[in-house]
Amino acid sequence: MYNTITVSEKLKRSLVEWHEFKLPPLIPRNMGRLALEKKRIVSIIGPRRAGKTYVCFEIIADLLKHGLPRENIIYMNFEDERLVPLDGSELTYLLDLHAELYKREAGKPFYCFIDEVHNVPHWSKWVRRTVDQNLDITIVLTGSSSKMLSSEIATELRGRGSTIIIFPYSFAEFLRARGHAVEFSEKLLYSPQRNSIKRYFNEYFLKGGFPEIADHKEYRDTLQQYYRAMFARDMVERFKINNVRQFEDFLKIQITRFASLSSISNSEKEMKGLGYSLSKNTLIKYLGYAKDVFLLFDVCKFDHKVTRQLRSSRKLYAIDHGLLNAVRFSSSEDRGRILENIAYMELRRHFDDIYYHADKTECDFVIMTGRAVSHCFQVCWSVEKQITAEREIKGLLGAMSAYKLKQGFILTNNEHADLERDGKKIFIRPMWHFALNRSTF
Repeated sequence: MYNTITVSEKLKRSLVEWHEFKLPPLIPRNMGRLALEKKRIVSIIGPRRAGKTYVCFEIIADLLKHGLPRENIIYMNFEDERLVPLDGSELTYLLDLHAELYKREAGKPFYCFIDEVHNVPHWSKWVRRTVDQNLDITIVLTGSSSKMLSSEIATELRGRGSTIIIFPYSFAEFLRARGHAVEFSEKLLYSPQRNSIKRYFNEYFLKGGFPEIADHKEYRDTLQQYYRAMFARDMVERFKINNVRQFEDFLKIQITRFASLSSISNSEKEMKGLGYSLSKNTLIKYLGYAKDVFLLFDVCKFDHKVTRQLRSSRKLYAIDHGLLNAVRFSSSEDRGRILENIAYMELRRHFDDIYYHADKTECDFVIMTGRAVSHCFQVCWSVEKQITAEREIKGLLGAMSAYKLKQGFILTNNEHADLERDGKKIFIRPMWHFALNRSTF
């Protein structure tokens, strides 16, 4: 009984604080009440500190703006240290305690936002029971683990949920955060405005897109703290990793290989060279942990046979290029790979099926839409040198021919041109310009 009372008092305090809480100024991320339309359960997932909580606030602000009473909304953050230890009963009491404190308006929907829900044991069973028993409730969940939300929702909740993935700011969102929203036009390539945009892109290139550091000059320490939290809390603690040093060294190797080909076999050799004796299965698990918390992504070689795809080397990319800049030794030679990582994340915001092409030539990204390849992209810091330009064009044309495409892109730091080769159009564009151009997608 004592524990029940203690839990109740903690939850009541949080509910009252929420009811009196003033929503902070928000950088629009194009999320509003329509993101929840005709959905009973929505999971908002993404890496730590990417802005999932503020997306909840943006949706809540839109609900309030369109007349929903505050009494018909619950927001509860289970990252709040005052709520720990959590035993699973917190969710059981939540709706009843809210009803004791506030009278919801009948005839209007009710929304329950649960932030970092994976911290609560047995959360998925509560969600399933709640939506079964309350037909007017929509539950919005956030978490920093793709498996713990998307897979559990798929299995436990029988297809009744949908998922929204939140990444760090895109360049367009970074501009909005800095108070410099831009309306895209092809004329930006020639406008004096391009100079200020390029200055912001140079800043974005260094800092990355985590919202908290957008307008901070000192950002490296913050990004290093993010990485340590992802490492210690999201991976080591969550997955109960015993050999922490071994796992740490494995991650260091993978991070240094971003935007490059990597394979488990090569990683195994490198780990053995450092004196570790471990199996390929362990390395596969380690990489899976990094992917699960959105630290790393891997891209397969495109092949119509899935088995050949799975056997091929992968290209690794990181969730944020600013994080890469902060946690690893870098040199000017890495600029092209950082640009490629930016391009990958920009594409990942719009497409799920991203591959690389490798045959007689290589192409950085090919995009599957439906059952066919729809786009091809090369990424290169500069094509000013003729030998570099010809190499990139050759690789792009090879992919375009293989997939019967009539146009493709080469993304650079600051160069642009329109070319035609072998009856195919090639658009060379600065990465900043491409990132602002929604018509591409």
